[in-house]
Amino acid sequence: MEIEPAGPLSGTISAPASKSVTNRLLVIAALAEGESTLRRPLVSEDTVAMATGLVRLGIDLDLDAGRALVEGGAGVVGPPTGVIEAGLSGTTLRFLAALSLLSVEPVTLDGDSSLRRRPLGALLEALERSGASVRSEGGRPPVVISGGGLAGGRIAVDAAESSQFASALLLVAPYARQDVELSVSNLGAGGYVEMTASCMRRWGAAVEEVGESLWSVSASRRYSARDEPVEYDASAAAHLFALALATGGEITVENTCDTLQPDARILETYEEMGARVTRLSGGGTTVEAAGGLSPITADLEGMPDQVVTLAALAVLAPGVSRLTGLSVARGHETDRLEALAAELGKLGVEVETGPDSLTIRGGPELRGGRVKTYQDHRMAMGLSLLGTVFPGIAIEAPSCVAKTYPGWWSDIASLGVRLSR
Repeated sequence: MEIEPAGPLSGTISAPASKSVTNRLLVIAALAEGESTLRRPLVSEDTVAMATGLVRLGIDLDLDAGRALVEGGAGVVGPPTGVIEAGLSGTTLRFLAALSLLSVEPVTLDGDSSLRRRPLGALLEALERSGASVRSEGGRPPVVISGGGLAGGRIAVDAAESSQFASALLLVAPYARQDVELSVSNLGAGGYVEMTASCMRRWGAAVEEVGESLWSVSASRRYSARDEPVEYDASAAAHLFALALATGGEITVENTCDTLQPDARILETYEEMGARVTRLSGGGTTVEAAGGLSPITADLEGMPDQVVTLAALAVLAPGVSRLTGLSVARGHETDRLEALAAELGKLGVEVETGPDSLTIRGGPELRGGRVKTYQDHRMAMGLSLLGTVFPGIAIEAPSCVAKTYPGWWSDIASLGVRLSR
């Protein structure tokens, strides 16, 4: 997909529904008693993988863009019908691994080749300590989990590789035989765990943070069916807002709202880089470029998914930017730090990587070229920003955005970005 510079971009658009919230609510609704409705959920490769996996675990579920209908099993899971394929969805793999604790028969989980490289070992160890029998390929998929129920009590998990390990265990904790005390070590992106707990409470669970990275979940308060809309995706909105900063324009996302999604805090970083952010009465947010971009020093431990977008904006900010707290980004769909260094280097950008950091010297005139996405949706969306400013930049395998934002290319075209295949 070649992108042609089009000058300052302006317009109003809606962001898609949140992938993180959709997948959490699908799991909760599957465990609840009664029929639940999720209104305007995200339909993407990741959420379809989750929905398909839940159906294979015996849940009656129908997902489309208008609504998802879920007939909850009241905590009864399985028996599974065949291997559960998570595709490229780490969320699906991790959440359904924990859900397999409740299955009456062994569950086999697998995924695409890149998912097989993503870390799972610390979660599997926690499942074994919770009473499951686990077979895996060195802590990676394919994995076979024999649960037969969750005993409860104290469970410890190391979340250095992903906060989703903690969220996965919390989601199933209300169905333990006794109260659960979850102790989480090395928790970086803790905001996602807070978001999980908030979803659980709305659906009837009793979950509290009773100490630093220590969570208590009652086994006597379980999920009840609900009818609930799915909020916007703050991660997707961050990419849309970045178009305004890259091109010197103004973008309004009309469906933003108060949210616990950690990536919503990217707006504060955009302001530090020189953006003007206006939160509209009645909902919606406008981001306007207020002059040139300033380089940034930012700790992204709480929102590592934004490394690609901020790296692209740092290229456009004359001076040296340093992004830290990114060790977890080496275990995402690809090693995003090395991928960024390689692809930005092709375009003439000086990039230095550290164990958990990127240092970028911004301000050069970029040369054109084809940049690889590594089948990583965020690489495609983030690096496309550069094509709106410099000519001759093309994105390989652009369809990978379907993982979380299938409408990315049509949406940015509606804002004035010129695209050609």
